[in-house]
Amino acid sequence: MRSNLIMANAKKYTETISVLILLTLLTSINAYALERTLLSITNDENSNTFKMVIDTNENEDIEKFYKDTFDAKAKRIERKLIALDRMERGVNIEKIDGHEIVNLKSDNFASHNGGNLELDTLYNGAKGTRKSYQLELDRIGDSWEVLKNGKKVSVLHLKSNKVFLLGTVGIKDIQVKK
Repeated sequence: MRSNLIMANAKKYTETISVLILLTLLTSINAYALERTLLSITNDENSNTFKMVIDTNENEDIEKFYKDTFDAKAKRIERKLIALDRMERGVNIEKIDGHEIVNLKSDNFASHNGGNLELDTLYNGAKGTRKSYQLELDRIGDSWEVLKNGKKVSVLHLKSNKVFLLGTVGIKDIQVKK
């Protein structure tokens, strides 16, 4: 008689227990994934801010890489997924009027420890010339940082290359702001 009572109570609470276990599992999985902003990028041409964002797993390895665009009111207006498997060949980050303005490339990128990054920019669209900047994406323990010339960078500013009569033709230089 007592075992029948125990079984009846167990069946009664099976659904509740199953839901609690499922919610616990979902919560713990989401607790491990973490989205972080690596770098903010501003420019002379508009008030938009671009942020390079990574999404890491429970081992802190990079699973996804995004370029988010924010307007002047800090509202995200676009999110672009950057294909990690195409980093060696290069990935376009910004394209305007058919011109690839900024490309990101790495010949040794690994999702568990980062690598060297080449930021390839259009210097002069009228002449078709480009300019490259070297950055590093480093993992320090469970955190990630971007370095330029061995120093941690959190904000880069793109200076416009302006030509008389034509206006802006590309990116003249990249300045470290912080």
